[in-house]
Amino acid sequence: MIEHNDNGLRYYSFESIPANRVEHGLYTRLGGQSQGPYQALNLGGTVGDRPEDVLANHQRLFESFGRPFESRFDVWQVHGKTMLTADQPRPQNQKHQPADGIFTDNPEVTLLMRFADCVPLVYYDPTNCVVGLVHAGWQGTLQQVAAEGVRLMQEKYDSNPKDLIVGIGPSICGQCYQVREDVYQQYLHAFGPDAEAFFNRHENSPYLDLWAANTYTLKQAGVQQIENANLCTAEHVDEWYSYRKEKGVTGRFGVVIALKA
Repeated sequence: MIEHNDNGLRYYSFESIPANRVEHGLYTRLGGQSQGPYQALNLGGTVGDRPEDVLANHQRLFESFGRPFESRFDVWQVHGKTMLTADQPRPQNQKHQPADGIFTDNPEVTLLMRFADCVPLVYYDPTNCVVGLVHAGWQGTLQQVAAEGVRLMQEKYDSNPKDLIVGIGPSICGQCYQVREDVYQQYLHAFGPDAEAFFNRHENSPYLDLWAANTYTLKQAGVQQIENANLCTAEHVDEWYSYRKEKGVTGRFGVVIALKA
């Protein structure tokens, strides 16, 4: 991961995604105007923060990113596996569509998603010039949402999984993410014995490694080039929002990606 600092904002980018062809940023919580538990660059509009601060944070991020705010395409993330393609930016008066993956081959579109422990998956196809974002919490990971993203790229853009570069962004790690026993059982049912590699146990409670589970799913889908940020949101709440660590009262950080024209 490469660290960038711009006018009080800090963001990271994946080394394996070429900066001369793609603009992308995984923005920390630093540099915004939100206060209290949402401090500072909160992009979550439904978490209890002041709407005017959330709007100002969006505008500040897009100014830092060097893209028009009006170029954004974002969705209502619902912990499912629905994928959407964005041929144009989302009209300002249009409601968010429910989805957990968004893709585009249009350089005029800036894809945006929001996170606070769930896994940001950043996709790039250098052959067909396609970018994408996928939101993978424990429910989406269970449904193999990472592979749904690969499948959409194959069907819509004729992508070859071997060509794809996928980054696994900052999210809660396997040492911090305690889950219920029934979640462990659901993973065993979905993945079979291979699911054991996604779990550790501490004091007989299962802890889920979302990084391992999504890496497994991507490799099963044929992806060979995977870069893991290895940044745990729960261990670094100074930089990232963490729903688990902050007991549900927190903001959402933004991940953006766009093709260069």
